[in-house]
Amino acid sequence: MNDAKPIFDPATHYRIEIRGQVDMEWLQGWAGSAEMIVDEAGQSNELTVLDVNTDQAGIVGLVRKLHGLGMTIQKFQIM
Repeated sequence: MNDAKPIFDPATHYRIEIRGQVDMEWLQGWAGSAEMIVDEAGQSNELTVLDVNTDQAGIVGLVRKLHGLGMTIQKFQIM
């Protein structure tokens, strides 16, 4: 029998720039396992910059939530 063990994706740092404003209460209440920080220096009326530390499942969930809210991702970086 194969003794293979599952491979878990480690947390990775992502930087996401989103067109428009993201509701801060929504960010606080997001039920994912991600650590998210809104980069105040990169923030403007037209752009929200998120620094996210999460695993692959967490980032996929976040991108799906943003898509469901109709948000447009301007830039997506793996740091």
